Amino acid sequence: MTASPGCTSCAPGCRFRRVEPNRSADPPSLVAPGAVGAYARSMREENGRGDVAMIGANLESDTDELARRVVTAIRAEIDFYRSNCIIDDAELFTAATDLLTSVSSALRADTPFDTSQAEEIGRHRATVGVPLTALMDAFRIAGHHLWAATVEVGDRHPEIPHAAVLTTSSRIWEALDRYTEAMTSAYHAQATYQVIENAAERAALVEALLQGRPLDDYGVWEVAQLLGIPATGPYVVVAAEPRRVGQHALPGVESMLRSVDVSSVWRLLPDVQMGVAHIVSDTVMEKTVALLGRAATSSVGVSPRYQNLTDTARSLRYARVAMASDQEPGHHVTVFDDSVLGVAAVSAPDVTQKLADIALGSFRDLPADEQRTLRDTFTVWLNNDGSVARAAEQLFCHPNTVRNRLRRIEEHSGRSIDIPRELAELCLAFEVVKNFTRIGAEPAP
Repeated sequence: MTASPGCTSCAPGCRFRRVEPNRSADPPSLVAPGAVGAYARSMREENGRGDVAMIGANLESDTDELARRVVTAIRAEIDFYRSNCIIDDAELFTAATDLLTSVSSALRADTPFDTSQAEEIGRHRATVGVPLTALMDAFRIAGHHLWAATVEVGDRHPEIPHAAVLTTSSRIWEALDRYTEAMTSAYHAQATYQVIENAAERAALVEALLQGRPLDDYGVWEVAQLLGIPATGPYVVVAAEPRRVGQHALPGVESMLRSVDVSSVWRLLPDVQMGVAHIVSDTVMEKTVALLGRAATSSVGVSPRYQNLTDTARSLRYARVAMASDQEPGHHVTVFDDSVLGVAAVSAPDVTQKLADIALGSFRDLPADEQRTLRDTFTVWLNNDGSVARAAEQLFCHPNTVRNRLRRIEEHSGRSIDIPRELAELCLAFEVVKNFTRIGAEPAP
């Protein structure tokens, strides 16, 4: 500051001097520009965290009561939990308490949400078979009750700003999203693991049945339960030939059969897709064969019906024989003939094929198409009790044509259809040919 020579605003002779400001230097700045606003915001945030922490502490102290409300609501509002007790009230209460404590303690301490408890719940519920939709509904109910409790805390403590209640609510919905996502991921992972594990166990049991291996400690009832089929027959075995190694010959066949109320289990091997189906009546058998015929693009064999699962391996043999048999053009499905001749023809393949070769003689040297025509004529004639007229009508040909074809069989085989013993030999021989002689095919093992 500098003193002026005198005061010009007072009377002359005034002894006070006017002090002029020193404009050559600016006063020092005590606070940086914007610092006051930043500091205020910092204080508000700190106070806000404190308010949220206060709400979290109140929620934490009310956890037991809140968990009881959640359990009551879950039992009342979710059909699955209302209708069964796979998860009892004590287990529900423990799970609700753990989750609510996890959220409220994170709010109180201002820490990230720990989703490990939600993951554990997801894994356990998948293991015991709780539907995912029911579990997600339970989490939703817990989230709504936690939000309602947050509003109650705000009402009980008017000193907590409304903004803090809104912030807490936002964090609760964030927690619900994170916990639900963690639970769902863990649930799917466990469910996938169980499907793979169960599929492997089912595949092993199906293969044991089909190969006739001992079932160890499993009883028939237990095997049926594990495979998801009735414990008593009748059953059939289906064998389908893949077009390529390891490819399903009948894709989606289990669900297709389920649509006609037929339960089944299937096993895919490199050279055959095999299944056991529960067939309760002739009508269901017809529907099953018709469905297989629509779905098949390669040869399919069906065994005769049988009653006991322990006979599955023998029936597989019949199904494979039917699969390998000579089929009519445009027909992919063959049902094994469970007549005496049919069973005898496959009981000892090496022996019966030798007998067929002896009985048929030079018949086997004829062209394949002619063999098939003569064999079909013989079969139709036999099925019509030896009536040439009815056979001709069914074959849409003249009766003399039937007689000529039968005569050619007699000429090439050296056996007469008028001699009962020789006719029986021809019947067995042609049954063997039908079952084993798809041109180029080997006998089914």
